[in-house]
Amino acid sequence: MRNGYPSSIQFYGNDSVPSVRPQNPVNIAFLTSVRDTGTCDRNGTMIQTAEGMRYMEGTIERTILESREGGSLAGILRVVAVITDDREKDMRGSDYPLRPEADRPWLHGQDLRNDDDSLVVDPDTTHLIPSNFRALPLWNTDGRAESKRDFERQVLQLMEQRGADVLVSDHYMARIEYLVNGTFKKFGRILNIHPAVTIPGHPFRFCGKTPTQDAIDQARSGVDTRTGATLHIVDEIIDHGPPLAYTAQTPVDGADKPQQLRYRNYQLGKLPLFIAGMRHYIENVFPYLDQIDLQSLSPIHHVSVPSSH
Repeated sequence: MRNGYPSSIQFYGNDSVPSVRPQNPVNIAFLTSVRDTGTCDRNGTMIQTAEGMRYMEGTIERTILESREGGSLAGILRVVAVITDDREKDMRGSDYPLRPEADRPWLHGQDLRNDDDSLVVDPDTTHLIPSNFRALPLWNTDGRAESKRDFERQVLQLMEQRGADVLVSDHYMARIEYLVNGTFKKFGRILNIHPAVTIPGHPFRFCGKTPTQDAIDQARSGVDTRTGATLHIVDEIIDHGPPLAYTAQTPVDGADKPQQLRYRNYQLGKLPLFIAGMRHYIENVFPYLDQIDLQSLSPIHHVSVPSSH
């Protein structure tokens, strides 16, 4: 352990600025795709693992639990919105509904509550904004661009309505563009949690839509393989923006089934990395968004915060 965190986590920041604990919680909105975190990753359900049946806790659920009294994010982070982008077509044949429904699986337990005791599945917190631009043909570049810009504008408007300071993409299955470029100018306030390493040149770098299968394929080729997770600032290129923290400590076996590896990596990589990375971002980067060069963050070793429990 290093300063309360596993030594396998590498943080990025600016050594010239001190850590600052916010006086008020930073409000976070999540943007996710149920077709991936639900249908694919099976968040919020019991799954079969090599160790038996286990509960597949997702990033949203872990974050909310850690933001409550006694958690490592208590007092510094509050989840104010969960935005899903699926269309009816995406959920056909899935166990998961388009919106939360009683007696059907969802991304977390439907009794999950925020620190103010409000239900997360309440319409005030959980919102659907379909990414309809995906229905337009690829050749219709102008139409797709206009529709995508409108989608991201709706996300921004909801963030403003809910008072969200930061948007976190958790398996949102499309590129974020207008929120971070000159259109809406939110670069530094849009983050992504990727279930693998995104650092260029890293031997276990698996970017794109199939990081779990890519890691298994590498292990099957006879290469000793590990995977992990990266929290990074979003730019206009998928899985490319400046890293805030990453880890690569999850072992991969060529005999792994994708769901087995997903579960193992959530436990060893994605969930602990996200909680640690968000605390680091809130205390070491967020207070200085207008003062430091976000494109020049470098490895740092002075992070000092209590461990998650």
